[in-house]
Amino acid sequence: MPAPRKRAARAVTIDDLDERIIAALREDGRVSNRDLARNLNVNEATIRSRIRRLEESKTMRLVAMVDLGVAGYDFISAVGVQVRGRAAADVARDIAQIPDVLTVIVAIGTQDIEIQVAARDLAALSDTLTNVVANIRGVARLTPGLAMRILKYDSQWVPFS
Repeated sequence: MPAPRKRAARAVTIDDLDERIIAALREDGRVSNRDLARNLNVNEATIRSRIRRLEESKTMRLVAMVDLGVAGYDFISAVGVQVRGRAAADVARDIAQIPDVLTVIVAIGTQDIEIQVAARDLAALSDTLTNVVANIRGVARLTPGLAMRILKYDSQWVPFS
């Protein structure tokens, strides 16, 4: 029996002011409502109510993010995972528990699962892939690729819950 799905938040229409609020918060998530109101030429109460509506509807989240490079994670690997003898979703849930795994996606195509792994050095990356991920029941094959240069990493979008 599949797990119960989370109840979807009510759809919210985003207008130009909402877009400008979100853009300003992307630039500085710690900006005060007063400064945001002044910069956008609107009332502070309007800013408060808009932010509350966007958060309550789950249209927007304010979060802190770690800069991987500054935190010492110099290597990112995109890894395809082929599964055998077990449901891909079950294997994916196990992989998602590994701290250095950034993303886990159950996919359709050549790979059953696609993951991104962050590591401080090549030895740590090798250890995570060969001694942790590869030993999860159902993992049949790993196809890693090492990110040489990241040209785009769009962190302003939150994955589906």
